[in-house]
This record gives sequence, structure tokens and C-alpha cells, in this order.
Amino acid sequence: MNTVITIGREYGSGGRLIAKKVSKLLDIPFYDEELINLIVQETGLAADFIRNADTRNPIGCFSNLSFSYDNLPVEGQLLVSEADIIKKVADKGPCIIVGLCADYILRHKENCARIFVSAPFEERVKRVKEDYHVEQKNIENYVTKIDKSRAKYYNYITDEKWNVAKNYDMVLNSTIGLDECAQLIKALVEIKENKA
Repeated sequence: MNTVITIGREYGSGGRLIAKKVSKLLDIPFYDEELINLIVQETGLAADFIRNADTRNPIGCFSNLSFSYDNLPVEGQLLVSEADIIKKVADKGPCIIVGLCADYILRHKENCARIFVSAPFEERVKRVKEDYHVEQKNIENYVTKIDKSRAKYYNYITDEKWNVAKNYDMVLNSTIGLDECAQLIKALVEIKENKA
């Protein structure tokens, strides 16, 4: 198997949980904390800063592309480093990468399956409360805020629209079941590899 899988997701849809299941099904690495650790080593930035990158306002990161890497603002350096590390990890072999605009960064890579995971808002709120154990005063507003931040970050960084079906090979509604989503992703990977 040579396919790299990228998974974008609405907050609370279970995309990360599905990624873990696919990783076990296909016996390939799933980059989550390991990717964060690689970025920490490369940049020297704090892990929490990197984890929350897609919830910050990216405006102005690349206002002047004539800057060298060292002269870029911290957010700009992080974007460059993230893209570089994602490409290196994908070049090593089959793997799964969640978030970090990986679908866009690897858009020209052959054998890349781009997945987006969604779910109805009420289901996502329930998962955030019960499975993620997030304690926020107004959990509905929190889920909406995270999605808006992810969309703003993705749309700015990529010049594409976050969660638009045409940007992905497969869009899944996780209410069909996390195991079922993992099986569908596995089937997509097998189809792509048979066509290669």
C-alpha cells in the first residue's frame, strides 16, 4: 500500500477517531502527536502553540513573500515548517495525517486520498461533551467557534473552501458509524491503488 490519507474534519465529527481506526485496519502510521513533536523539534515552538494553529487568525502571515524564513512572523515560520514536515512524512510512505491543511499541501501528490468527515451539529455537540469530555459553559458556541476558526484558517492558507465536497475524494457523515467510515476509507484506498 502506497497511499497517504489526509483527513479534514468538523469539530466533534470523530475524524481523529476514524483516522486511528483506519490506521489499525491498514497497519500504517497515524500522525497526530508525533507530527506535533516533529514540528516542535523543527521550530522550537511550544506544542500547545502548534496544536492550536488552526484556531488562530492567520491574516498577515505572508504579507510580504520576499522575506526569508527567518524574517517571517512566527505564524509564517510555523506554516512553512508544517508544510515541509507534512511533505517529508508523506514521502516516507503510507500514513494518515489529520488536519493541518494536509489535503491541500499534498494536493499534487500521487496516491493521496483526501477525506473530509462531517456530522450533524447536534451529534457533534454530543460527542464533544460525552466522548471528548470538553467542559465549556456554552458547548454549542464552542463547537461553532472551533469550526469557524478552522474554516477561516483553511480558507486563508489554501485559497480553497473548507468542507466543500469537490476538494476531497470522499466526504463522510460519521453518523453512519466510525467503524463503517473506516471501512469506506479502506475501500477507497483499495480502489485508488487498483487504478494506479
